[in-house]
Amino acid sequence: MSEKNKKVMIGIDLGGTGIKIGVLNIDYEILAQTAIPTRADRPYAQVIADMGQAAVQLLEENGYQAGDCLGIGVGSPGTIDSTNGVVLYSNNIRWDNVPLAAELRKYLSVPIYVNNDANCAALGETVKGAAAGCRNAVFLTLGTGVGGGVVIDGNIFEGGHPGGAELGHIRIASEGRRCTCGRDDCLEAYASATALIEDAKNMAQRFPNSILWKLCGHDLEQMNAKMPFDAAQAGDTCGQALVEQYIQYLADGITDLANIFRPDIIVLGGGVCAQKEKLTEPLNRYLKEKCFGAAVSYVPKVVTAQNGNDAGIIGAASLVGTAIGIEENRTEILFLEPVCTENIWGGNRLKREFHYPSAGEQTGECWGISAHPNGDGKIKNGTYAGMHLSEVWKAHPQLFGSDGTGEFPLLAKIIDAREDLSIQVHPDDSYAKEHENGANGKTECWYILDCEKPASLIIGHHAKTKEQLAQMIEEDKWSELLREVPVEKGDFIPIEPGTVHAIKGGCLIFETQQNSDVTYRLYDYGRLSNGKPRELHLGKSMDVIQVPAKETDQCIVSAGALPKNQMHQLLDCAYFTIFKIETEGEAKLEQAYPFLAVSVLEGSGWIDDQPIKKGDHFILPSSYGTFCLKGDMMLMASTKR
Repeated sequence: MSEKNKKVMIGIDLGGTGIKIGVLNIDYEILAQTAIPTRADRPYAQVIADMGQAAVQLLEENGYQAGDCLGIGVGSPGTIDSTNGVVLYSNNIRWDNVPLAAELRKYLSVPIYVNNDANCAALGETVKGAAAGCRNAVFLTLGTGVGGGVVIDGNIFEGGHPGGAELGHIRIASEGRRCTCGRDDCLEAYASATALIEDAKNMAQRFPNSILWKLCGHDLEQMNAKMPFDAAQAGDTCGQALVEQYIQYLADGITDLANIFRPDIIVLGGGVCAQKEKLTEPLNRYLKEKCFGAAVSYVPKVVTAQNGNDAGIIGAASLVGTAIGIEENRTEILFLEPVCTENIWGGNRLKREFHYPSAGEQTGECWGISAHPNGDGKIKNGTYAGMHLSEVWKAHPQLFGSDGTGEFPLLAKIIDAREDLSIQVHPDDSYAKEHENGANGKTECWYILDCEKPASLIIGHHAKTKEQLAQMIEEDKWSELLREVPVEKGDFIPIEPGTVHAIKGGCLIFETQQNSDVTYRLYDYGRLSNGKPRELHLGKSMDVIQVPAKETDQCIVSAGALPKNQMHQLLDCAYFTIFKIETEGEAKLEQAYPFLAVSVLEGSGWIDDQPIKKGDHFILPSSYGTFCLKGDMMLMASTKR
């Protein structure tokens, strides 16, 4: 087991009669759990001592040490000072100003987070449950009372001071029903399971011939929140009227919450939610009709919770995960679906050797790691499967050590040149932003994966002045102007903005560049595309070409034979750093960068416990840490500067 996979969290669900304790991994899977009685009639220190000792024992019994524990999360009933980990007041367990976190830390010296149990449930459903993938959610527990939790931008909303988000205590009617809070007509007084049961008792008593009366065995004390729905399903008019009225009360409250928070989703928990679609379908219909601006604005969907009996443990553990950034710094590898492009100069090696399904007989480029609009790769696996890389960059910036501003900075390509590419030059950032609608310039670099012998590239030119450059172009003296340099497999070539360059036929190249698709075509050998010459950009090319060009010995680095099982830095420029990795057997390396974008270019093997092969492209996020490569492979890796 790798060190990152051994990291766990503890979730504690503190209840009035029992305490559930679970050990969870960073994917919020419960690895082990136990339960102990609360016995809240004792001094709080004794209750917390039992809690702490049980947590330590659960860790040890399952092969974990204190150092493996990232933290403890506790979901507690009542009003919570989450900043200091204090239970200010809880009627359920009769606690008043109890320093829960400080007491619990006596038994396990790890970060400890405490919050209201409904808040925990809300957060738990967003990290692993019905609201997974949503950044904004409202959660209602329909139980003895109506508990509420709000998650905004992935974090619990509590208000400016403890006790916020008591959603069960918004007023929805004017019938004079007394709520447990001391006011009249709160949502809790109408939509809790307790309120539904009380209404059902009154209805059954009024109509002794009803199916509802029969279901409770003619004993009102046996009435529960399920019986009204069962009666309605059986065609009982009393049950139907009761359910209809209950849903109306609940719908009014939910609509208020939708209008206030406009979340991505509204999740209902508690025993009443066992009714699932019988409950949610009419609620969703009501929202679509009554939500403010429903015709033109987003209307959240109402769903039932998914965590069930594990909700308290998962929700509590999610306090830890959110606090330390697990959701924003997931340790899973992001594998990408490459985007292939057809080009008049392209060949079939991307199809034949790399087996890309989208490649054909004239495929020039594979955009393996890209968030550019012209080729935005999709995540193939895990939490973010189906999302474009640009979307993940914006929604989960901490995966990349970013604040989410700007664009994903890199673009990694494999280029198969069956024929010569056009003679090109790229602008720098300042020129591109002024002349290309704010686009980035393009700094790039090439690594020769394979080439015919002899092979060459166009890198630079022979003009000494701008005037000489213009004259040679005007007179079509391309053979005199362009500098053709010999290359071989394993050569590495940085291409700065302003460098005249071209890949020649017979070369297979791995390219790393800025996230840009701005290219100025200087010369194209008079080739036709769809019967017409391809567009040239002579004016812009002349603006940006460096004169004189760098000397040849400054343009090519031999990187074919480097020591194995190491990360070798080939380039560190203003925009990115690039490494070459060749493995033989096993290599343990460190991801110590904002992210590491990796392409497997030769061979096959494993990264940690996942198989990888030639043509795979993936990203190791910022928190990944140590990783192990096994097999005989050649990889290129890059990160933002």
